[in-house]
Amino acid sequence: MTETGRDALPAWEARCKSLGLLITVPRRAILAAMLELGTAHDAVTLLQAAREHHAATSLGTVYRLLRELEQLGLAQVQVPAHGRCHWRLHDSPETTPEQTPGNVRSMLKQVQHFLSELEKLGFAEAQPAAHNSVAVPMSSLPSHSPVDPTVDLLQSIAERFGYRLA
Repeated sequence: MTETGRDALPAWEARCKSLGLLITVPRRAILAAMLELGTAHDAVTLLQAAREHHAATSLGTVYRLLRELEQLGLAQVQVPAHGRCHWRLHDSPETTPEQTPGNVRSMLKQVQHFLSELEKLGFAEAQPAAHNSVAVPMSSLPSHSPVDPTVDLLQSIAERFGYRLA
């Protein structure tokens, strides 16, 4: 990181708040510990470092914050084959539009990737290019049957991407 410890903490707090994450005293302590340590560490190590900033920080709070940071794209987890998970903050405190949670382009790429993976497994078939359309107006979505609305919705989305669920 270009900034370390206390210098970067206000920027990280602002970044978290801009994404809807509440910053409490224990969460601030965990963020400060992550910034000071710099490299990836397990939750217990982060807890010990965070307790130097706020003694009442709990392990549950550490895990909840780490999960939220990961879901928001602010942290990444390294999962070794045998051992504890290690988390670290992403290097850049700036969120690019492609990394913004809820970004439509990013979601469309994920859906397309998911459908191609389903095709490889034999659960979906690519349709002729004439049916490929990415725009999915809400008014064009089918009225779902009470039996299985999720499958109906998935089929509708797959059709918009040029696939048919098997």
